[in-house]
Amino acid sequence: MLGLDSSRVVKSLGLVFGDIGTSPIYTIGVILLFVLPTEKNIIGILSLIFWSLILVISIQYVWLAMSLGSKGEGGTIVLKGILTSLLKEGPFVPVISFLAIIGVCLFMGDGVITPAISILSAVEGIRLIPGFEGISETILLSIAALIAISLFSIQRKGTERVAWAFGPVMLIWFSMLAITGIISIAGTPQVLLSLNPYYALTFFLQNGISAFLILSAVILCVTGGEALYADMGHLGREPIVKGWYIVFPALMLSYLGQGAFVIQNGTMGNVLFNMVSSQLGLLYVPFLVLSVIATVIASQAMISGMFSIVYQAMTTRIIPKIKIDFTSTELHSQIYIDAVNWALLAAVLGIMITFGSSEHLAAAYGLAVAGDMMISATMLLFIFLILRDPLKSFISLVLIGVDLSFFLASLTKLPHGGYWSFVLASIP
Repeated sequence: MLGLDSSRVVKSLGLVFGDIGTSPIYTIGVILLFVLPTEKNIIGILSLIFWSLILVISIQYVWLAMSLGSKGEGGTIVLKGILTSLLKEGPFVPVISFLAIIGVCLFMGDGVITPAISILSAVEGIRLIPGFEGISETILLSIAALIAISLFSIQRKGTERVAWAFGPVMLIWFSMLAITGIISIAGTPQVLLSLNPYYALTFFLQNGISAFLILSAVILCVTGGEALYADMGHLGREPIVKGWYIVFPALMLSYLGQGAFVIQNGTMGNVLFNMVSSQLGLLYVPFLVLSVIATVIASQAMISGMFSIVYQAMTTRIIPKIKIDFTSTELHSQIYIDAVNWALLAAVLGIMITFGSSEHLAAAYGLAVAGDMMISATMLLFIFLILRDPLKSFISLVLIGVDLSFFLASLTKLPHGGYWSFVLASIP
């Protein structure tokens, strides 16, 4: 029984944690575009990342949202179903339904950006291989596009044959994030101070509005949170919760290690890849290959999640019915929707070509995620108020404030392409 439970936990690493698990590739580098890499600033940023993961992922999604479910399913549509069944009827029911539709559209809007930014950011790591420093952006873009086309082209046949490997590969990925992070932390242990919320608060007090605006980059560390809840129907709550016990420490060790590396060496392009390259030498190439595979797995999780959400939206009559193919004789959740698949590929390629690099994409990424987080927290508040749970109601109210801060800060991304999230979200 223990072996079965362990296998489901490992499986969750591949099916659920891909998006949030590949965020360390680009998050620190993007944040450092907005702030000087002083030791005090780095510790403040790391503190913001740590407490964002605690508040948004651990509390909002893993604890509160995943304590609610309908027939084992999760996601914004499920929250809407729970809330409307509690309200039964009245003026708020149409409002809740409207919020749910917006939430789903926002989730899908930023979901399109996930494969583009994750695959592009990994492919850009080729520039750190000796002899490839001068490789052009066009070639990198072509490689990323080819990977995306290949990934979407195999969806019709189903991914069941190779899906068994996703979990073990991601376990290796998270292990490497943790190990390389620990190596870097050993040389600069003062980064561990960032686990104290005092340093996040001090960073805000000392930097004022600038610190608030940096939240638009910090949000990159929590993208993928909604997917944890939305994918609950695939594996159940327990394997995902236990999987988070593996993923969270690995992510934080990587972020802390990257912070330590910047304190030691200053900022330089992609922090994760530069850190690993300095540690592993020639073994950097296998790590880069692993990172590309991890981003493909993250993209696959997004595609599967998108199919599931469209299916949920059809069964609840939010959108009209379209043709669905079941690609597995054993798993009912393994589905393929042709129209959605090719529309996603077109959108992903369009986004890649439009922005050209992961750095430019990161400037647009996160706005819709923040909006979706805020809608989920609002629904949680209403549900716990109706259930008369004062503690969870209060915590949900605090989380709305946190999510609202992320959303308002992310509005600054609108002139830099952030509007694309809304454009893509409006299509469904």
